[in-house]
Amino acid sequence: MTAREVIVIAEHLGGELSDITLEMLACARDVARTIGWRVTCLILADDPEPFKALPLASDRILIVKDPVLGSFNPTAYIRVLIHMLKELSPQLILLGNTSVGMDLAGPLSIGLNVPVASGCVAIRAADGGLVVMSRLLGGKLQARTEVLKGTVIALLLPGNYSREVGMRDTLPTAEIRPSPEPLGALPVRFLELVEPKMEDIDVRKAAVLVAAGRGIQSKENLAAVEDLAEALGGAVCSTRPVVDQGWLPRSRQIGRSGMTVKPRLYLALGISGAPEHVEGMKDSELIVAVNTDPDAPIFDVAHYGTTVDLLDLVPVLTERIRNLRGG
Repeated sequence: MTAREVIVIAEHLGGELSDITLEMLACARDVARTIGWRVTCLILADDPEPFKALPLASDRILIVKDPVLGSFNPTAYIRVLIHMLKELSPQLILLGNTSVGMDLAGPLSIGLNVPVASGCVAIRAADGGLVVMSRLLGGKLQARTEVLKGTVIALLLPGNYSREVGMRDTLPTAEIRPSPEPLGALPVRFLELVEPKMEDIDVRKAAVLVAAGRGIQSKENLAAVEDLAEALGGAVCSTRPVVDQGWLPRSRQIGRSGMTVKPRLYLALGISGAPEHVEGMKDSELIVAVNTDPDAPIFDVAHYGTTVDLLDLVPVLTERIRNLRGG
């Protein structure tokens, strides 16, 4: 019997659902209203109180309660989810294309014996099944997958559905269940949540981002990048290698394993343009790339670019902008 349900596996932190959860609900609602399927928001938590009366765009909220589920634990999540999803037998399982979603997708695919579609940007009902549109290799490849029967796990890329559509004025029904199996002794356990420093900024909210890549060569050269960002009224972000060097905090990392941003201006300095980075910034309104390598992949997504040395360009550009702004 074909299942007629979409399950959204929620991500949450500190008693609040993440933006990607609301985007997944918007996607699920878009699919379900076309063909009359039910949407369930599945939440794993230690305390159901923050979630049981949320105005979500779902037909019901199903909360699995256990003390171990107070923070994300992949081992515990996988055990619970495999049991619950086998029972519910949905047609579509939605995960975020996030670190949490990627931790879960592989084991769930094996445990449930269902396929996975990653990098999803749109899902729609068609011909009694589903059509999944995916963006792969940093946006260079568009894939169209038809799922005519059975179940599929889809990892939704952030930023493709409105989080506001994931909410509504009325309350869905809420059901609270205990964990279907004991979760006492686990090989992985949560130790602590390390919050970003209070003085740090949220790069997702910046209209202008100046991004530093490996081409800045040293931590000392970050000062010039920060001066340019200040002159532009923007913020500094970076690629993963810069963060791995310890030059900037993880909260400034852009890419598949970092933040996804859509600023009005994205100035890429010394960035080659690896697919992992491009995935997080390709939808910026204006992308300007500075790289001495004319064959750098970053130029494939940039609207404008130059091959001058960024260490020569940045101080001159900063001074010019300050002069134009009278400061």
